[in-house]
Amino acid sequence: MYNALNGTDYTDVSDLTVTTLEDIVYMSYKNDISFILGSEMSLFEHQSTFNPNMPLRGLFYFSSLYKKYVAENNIDIYSSKRAQIPIPRYIIFYNGRQEMPERCTLRLSDAFSKVCDTTEDKTSQFIF
Repeated sequence: MYNALNGTDYTDVSDLTVTTLEDIVYMSYKNDISFILGSEMSLFEHQSTFNPNMPLRGLFYFSSLYKKYVAENNIDIYSSKRAQIPIPRYIIFYNGRQEMPERCTLRLSDAFSKVCDTTEDKTSQFIF
């Protein structure tokens, strides 16, 4: 599926690291499939009903995946050196009955309760 979506031809399964979250008792999170290939952490979900909250769910999934990745790779997030992590890629496959476009993009920022009132988009910035 990865190759079909990306126009690639990966065949060496040793390049693939499966990172799928199993049902974690205290969190009740379970994703369909996630894996690291190259510099990307891909998360594929299947939905039979449209859910506009998938970006928020994705945030929770990726948070858990990155926490696990940082621990497994002994990354010191308190270091003065910037941590290198895989690029997140979240794809949801929908096969429900509600009419939907072939492709659409859902953004986490659409869930924010206050719209930025300046011309510069500051919704995804951290000020330090």
